[in-house]
Amino acid sequence: MPFCFFKKINVQLFYAILLCSVIVSPLSAQIDFGGGSSAEPIVTVEPLFSSTEAELGEIYDAALVVNIIEHWHINSANPNQDFLIPAKLEAVSSDGSYVISEINYPQATKILVANDEMSVYSGEAVVRFKVLINEKYDGSSISIPLKFSFQPCDDKTCSAPDEIIKKLQIKIGSNGTPINQTVFAKATPQTNTKDAIEPAVVVTSGEASELQKIIDENGFWGYFMVLGIAFITGLLLSFSPCTYPMIPITVSIFAGQSRSMGRGFILSLFYVGSMAVVYGIMGLIVSLVGGVFGAWLANPIVVISMSVVFVIFALSMFGLYNLEVPMALRNKLSSTDRKGGVGGVIILGAIAALVISPCVGPFVAGILAYISTFQDPVFGFLILFVFAIGLGTLYIIVGTFSSAITSLPGAGGWMETVKKFFGFVLLMMALYFARTIIPESVLVVLTGLLLLALAVFGGGLDRLSSDSPFFDRLKKFIGILSFLVAIYLLGGSLISNGFILPKMSSVGIGSAAHNKVEIDWKTDLQAGLKLAKETGKPIIIDTWATWCANCKVLDKKTFQNESVVNESRRFVALKIQLEKSDSPESKEFMKRFGMKTYSLPSVLILDSNGNLKKLITGVIGPTEMISEMQKVK
Repeated sequence: MPFCFFKKINVQLFYAILLCSVIVSPLSAQIDFGGGSSAEPIVTVEPLFSSTEAELGEIYDAALVVNIIEHWHINSANPNQDFLIPAKLEAVSSDGSYVISEINYPQATKILVANDEMSVYSGEAVVRFKVLINEKYDGSSISIPLKFSFQPCDDKTCSAPDEIIKKLQIKIGSNGTPINQTVFAKATPQTNTKDAIEPAVVVTSGEASELQKIIDENGFWGYFMVLGIAFITGLLLSFSPCTYPMIPITVSIFAGQSRSMGRGFILSLFYVGSMAVVYGIMGLIVSLVGGVFGAWLANPIVVISMSVVFVIFALSMFGLYNLEVPMALRNKLSSTDRKGGVGGVIILGAIAALVISPCVGPFVAGILAYISTFQDPVFGFLILFVFAIGLGTLYIIVGTFSSAITSLPGAGGWMETVKKFFGFVLLMMALYFARTIIPESVLVVLTGLLLLALAVFGGGLDRLSSDSPFFDRLKKFIGILSFLVAIYLLGGSLISNGFILPKMSSVGIGSAAHNKVEIDWKTDLQAGLKLAKETGKPIIIDTWATWCANCKVLDKKTFQNESVVNESRRFVALKIQLEKSDSPESKEFMKRFGMKTYSLPSVLILDSNGNLKKLITGVIGPTEMISEMQKVK
């Protein structure tokens, strides 16, 4: 992997899986700017409403049905590649007469193009959303303009980004009956209760959500994967130094020291269940107000505050000070009537859930931040509910089997190690939440230093013997892994910034990278044509745009080939950016070279007088490119 990878590291992906990959899409396609004579539009849209009439102040389901013609597709709302144009539905209220909220895109289809996975919609795609008409609106009907942005592709071409604006017509009244049930049968039930949504506030879920990506990539099983992660997270946190030592004490409080297996199981189940319901309600509330919660998280002051809270909790893990539940509250819980039955246990579990411990609280906040981007109330409830079940699994085991207490490892030296580990995890979460306000290069260095500290103080350098226990070996493994990743990040950052070697634009790994040569592209069309005429050299023009995936493929596959680079030395090489089909630059370019239709990527080969000799559209290989270049002298 070339070290130029360090010039732009996807830090968020690093936190998820601690690795990165360079996305390459070598497909032999092209991007069409339009101007063709196709009679049938590639994409059509139709807005639908769920009722014949809409009562003021009530929330109704609506949808935009997107139809894509056969053999074509559009990028999904969360395309796998950052440079692709996502599908997006927007509605703007200019006078506060209506509110659009809870925009939910359909599940994407995964297709492979030249060994790269693409996230797309094809055939029919239904984008659902909610509509609320302001109670003060005095008209008999309302027209809501909906703008749908997209980029369509087939197996050979990709049209330029486009948009369609359609109006959703709604009749105002109080005697509406359900319509379009074929579309809305799978939608969430119509809500006929007034909501405290302020007019002119538009809440959408268009931005990429990590939870949505997991579900998009894995379909139905993605839900189980997310819930499984939530359960495992809760189970691991039950071993935290704030929770683990309290398990046998808490169980003895509500179940008693002498208990039957059945009674212990029932009481433990209700204790954990009530705790899970409280956590679930947190997830439900955050999902319902996801847009507001997400806006808070986008505020630098909130981000800094949350990061500071994580640091404060982390320092307590390192023993700088102790953060504990107030003694008065602990005494109150300890004095709870042990024979209060199921009702008393339910109350005790709910109280315990509200008294968030220093170990669990920050992680709950992190989970809530992710849930806020998903905006699915039912699933938001389930995620925190399952998390709490994982957190309370040990309670159920100890409460059911009294002998299980003796099987649990005692809170000895290993607990101090776990405590320090959680401290490093909390510091990592502080960096994660601060990633939006910290320069990426600084974030990489801080992450590397933090992992290096974990390796040194977490047992990575400890010496092992043949009779070392499993826990010590696990510490060693985690420490060594952290050390390697830290060196990888720090070393790469130093190299890419030129502290060890020259800037990465001129160096690489191995002899091939050191000898790497590139085409000397010029970007001024007029100056390039003039230079060619003065020197008698032919001209090669490569056109591109930031959204053109195949332009990047052509550049990597063909124009970085050594033979092509050598052949280009007798040319004046121009790289011209044509971002939009209707821009003055694009129109002038097409007019200058007599082009009625134009595509990206396209390569123009001209003689020294600027006369077009060959137009190459799409991605071609180095051999074909050299053959065409050699035809022009």
